[in-house]
Amino acid sequence: MKKGFTLFELLIAAAISSIVALGVYSLFSSLATSRDRAVTQSENIVLQQSLTRLINKDARMIVENSIKVDKSGQKYRLTFTTQNSLRFNKALAVDVTYYIDDDNYLVRKEENADTAFTMEMRIVPNVTEFSATFYDGSEYKEEAVANAKMMNINITLNQQNITIPVARTIDNT
Repeated sequence: MKKGFTLFELLIAAAISSIVALGVYSLFSSLATSRDRAVTQSENIVLQQSLTRLINKDARMIVENSIKVDKSGQKYRLTFTTQNSLRFNKALAVDVTYYIDDDNYLVRKEENADTAFTMEMRIVPNVTEFSATFYDGSEYKEEAVANAKMMNINITLNQQNITIPVARTIDNT
C-alpha cells in the first residue's frame, strides 16, 4: 500500500483551496469597500452640517438686494453683503463670495472695502460643482431673485450631490 496523495488529488485540493481563498478575499474586499463608503458618507454629513450652519448664519443677515450670481468664465460665484462677518463679529457689513478654487475647495471669501480687509477660507475639500437656486414665491430659479427668502445651495462633494436649504430672514440682530 502506497501512502501519499496522487497528482489528481493534489490538483482537486488546490482548486478547492483557490475557490475558498477567492471567496474569503471577495468577502473582505466588499466589506472594506462598504466601510470606505460609510466613512465617506459620514464625513460628507459632518461637512454638510457645518456648511449649513455657516451659510445659514450668512443668509440670516444678508443686506437687502445684495445677492449676485456670476456665471461668467469657469467659476460659479455667489456673492452677497451680510452682517455676519467672521472677522468683525457682526460690527461691519462685509461682502461674502462662495466659489470653488483651482484645488476643488469650496472657498468663502470675506471682504470689506472700507477697511481694505480680505480673508479667504477654504472650507470644504473635494467639491467639484457649486451653484445656487432662489425661490421667487412660486418656484426655484437659477437667477438671483431680489429679496429671495429661500435658496438652495447645490454642491457635488466626493461625487455625491448635496442640497443645502437656506432660509433667509431679514433679521440683523
